[in-house]
This record gives sequence, structure tokens and C-alpha cells, in this order.
Amino acid sequence: MGARMGTGRRDHDMSDVTIRRGRGIQVGLNVERIITAARLLDPPSLTITAVAEQLGVDRKAINHHVTDRETLLALVARDAFSTAFSGAGVASHAAWQDACRAYAEMFTESVMAAGAFAGHLEFDDLPYMTVFLDCLEVLLSRLRNAGFPDEQALGLLALLSNMCLAYAADMVQNQREGQRPRAVRLRDALARRAASAYPELARASALDIDTYGPAQLELTIDVFLAGAEALLTRTNDSGATPRAGSPVTDRWNHTEEEK
Repeated sequence: MGARMGTGRRDHDMSDVTIRRGRGIQVGLNVERIITAARLLDPPSLTITAVAEQLGVDRKAINHHVTDRETLLALVARDAFSTAFSGAGVASHAAWQDACRAYAEMFTESVMAAGAFAGHLEFDDLPYMTVFLDCLEVLLSRLRNAGFPDEQALGLLALLSNMCLAYAADMVQNQREGQRPRAVRLRDALARRAASAYPELARASALDIDTYGPAQLELTIDVFLAGAEALLTRTNDSGATPRAGSPVTDRWNHTEEEK
């Protein structure tokens, strides 16, 4: 709000302002067939007309189900994401740290499943991803039960998701370019400058460390968890957790009454 694991529930017939209901002009044509055909094309070449040609139907038949290109791109991305995403791994963990790690790995893998379409993922139309909402519900519950106030819990969910999105975007770019873009660009930039100007960068570049592999995702999650744990400790020590019914809240209320 980080292998393809599990299956999500996809409800392509659910209400959407940009998808028209009713029987298609072309008999047998539906949104799933359109998405299947669209996934055979790269995003730059994906158009309503191109999909119509793939299916051997008139463009108007596609428009009866999908109104425009941006909607089509988003549908393909959501389909890939929801097929890969499963919240079972998150729900099986009682500890909030383990639940966060499971969510991060699953979320990243599911975004990466969208491949070149990942940049068109939209999370403002969640009826398509009931499993995703179920997962967020469990994760928010774990964070709240650990003692995080609502503001922090929601902020942590957003932060972890954004960190995973950034990592997934790096991986998609790396796969598309067939090399590690940051490392290549750093070497190119250093090669055009005096070797003595950036000794630390030159030394690090020579090590050829992979910042795109699984270890980078693990580092991302570890840093997130360490920061969240420090935040929780600081919050508990200050007694500033405004969450009803928690020991920390009772301590906070007692302090306020004394004032």
C-alpha cells in the first residue's frame, strides 16, 4: 500500500469504470482473452489495434471490453501481479518481523512477475486483488498488535511497499538491459574523469558488487526491520503510542492525566 509463488483471485468481471460490461460484439471475446493476447506484445507496441490483429477481430470488439490503451496496459500488469501474489505466507507468521519479510518477498516477486508491464501497475483498483487486501489486513494487524500506533503502522506499510517497488523496478531494468545499469554507468562516468578524483567510488566499482541480486533485497528488508524495531523501541520508551487498549496507551493516558 519481493520464483512465482501462489495464485491470486482475479475477478475480471468486477466493476470498473473503464471496462464495459455486457456481451462482446465478437462472440467468445472476453477480457481474459484480450489480456492473454496483450501479454504477447511489448508495452511500447501494445495498442488496441495490435491486440485486435492478434485476435483477428475488429478494433471495436476490443473497445467493447477495454476502452483505451492505458487501461489495457494496467489490466495486463494487474493480471500478472494478482496471478503471482498469495498472502498465505504472510498469514502463517505470528511475529510482525517475519510477516513483513514474507510480505516484502511476495510483493517484490509479484511486481517482477509483471515484467515490462510493472510500470503500469496501479493499486487504486483493489477489487481486482482481494488476496492483496487480505494480506494487508493481516500485516496491519501484526503491526498494531506489536504496539505500533496507526500512523506508524500505515506509514511502515507504505514505506515497505515503496522500497520493494524500487527494488523490483531495478530488477526489471536490469533484465531489460541485460547488464547491471548502475555499475556500467558508474564505470563510464569514472572513466571520463581523473582517477584520483573519486578514490572511494573507483575502489568500490572495481569490486564489481552486485546490487541487483537477492542479497540486495535482503539488505533492503533488514534495514527496514532494523529501523522499524528502533522506532517501536523509541515509541514504547516515550509512552507516545495513541492506540486504544494497549499498555502503552494506558501509560500515555496516565501521563496526560497527571499534567
